[in-house]
Amino acid sequence: MEKIVSMSLESSAPATLDDSARRLAILGLVLAVLLGGIYAPVLPGLFADWWNDPNYSHGFLVPLFSGYVVWKNWEQLRRLPLRGSWFGLGVLCVGIAAMILGDIGAEDFLTRSSFITVLAGLILFHLGSHVFRALLFPLGFLFFMVPLPTIIFNAVAFPLQGLAARNATWILDTLGIPVLRDGNVIHLSQISLGVTEACSGIRSLVSLVALAVAWVYLTLPGRWPRVLLVASAVPITIIANAARVVVTGLIGQWFGVKYAQGAFHSFSGWIIFLVAFAGLLGVHTFLSTMIAKRERL
Repeated sequence: MEKIVSMSLESSAPATLDDSARRLAILGLVLAVLLGGIYAPVLPGLFADWWNDPNYSHGFLVPLFSGYVVWKNWEQLRRLPLRGSWFGLGVLCVGIAAMILGDIGAEDFLTRSSFITVLAGLILFHLGSHVFRALLFPLGFLFFMVPLPTIIFNAVAFPLQGLAARNATWILDTLGIPVLRDGNVIHLSQISLGVTEACSGIRSLVSLVALAVAWVYLTLPGRWPRVLLVASAVPITIIANAARVVVTGLIGQWFGVKYAQGAFHSFSGWIIFLVAFAGLLGVHTFLSTMIAKRERL
């Protein structure tokens, strides 16, 4: 009798990812095929934006990092109980509605981000809240691969253009360089610089924030140190981009316009991103040092 009760309890225990590996693999394959068919008109355009738009060239790395996070936490995931939740059906409906509205309104952000929402709904519906919470960060991080809506992108880029122009003008004036600013155009005696959208720093900002979020997840403990490091990406990007405009102006002023354009202008974007990364590294080192000192007390 005791043996029968024991076997009954074992059979009623919730399944885990390890126990249901074969069933999950089949289910995952079926869902992947279905999602691939549904989003076949959407995903190629997303990949094309990653390839052609420098603002989102980091998009190729975002799903790879999310996949790495899942792989890194696999031992924890495989022990979680599987209890599908009906709340997942609601999330799934929200994702499908977003896809339909995005298709009707020709809004790429809705159709592309709906893929992540649908994926989240499927995980919650089939695997349950425990697995969903464990996968919440890699799922949320996937939003960095989706280009922002044009209206939001412009709302961020335009103020950054003006800020870069004002900061660069102030620095040049402080250095004793005769300078006149007309809106987003900086006039020097030998060259005029137009701070365009490409020079606004929006590219570095999007990539640097994504990098900072990934970095804090892997390296920094505690909520506030993580928030501070991610928030520091904004002023670091603003300062680094103003420095780019200043250096471009000085090179054009001292060596000629042709040296400030073309290959240098394109290459300087990578240099400034490395400078911004160095600034982020400095903030990370400072926060890590403060955390270590606090733990020793």
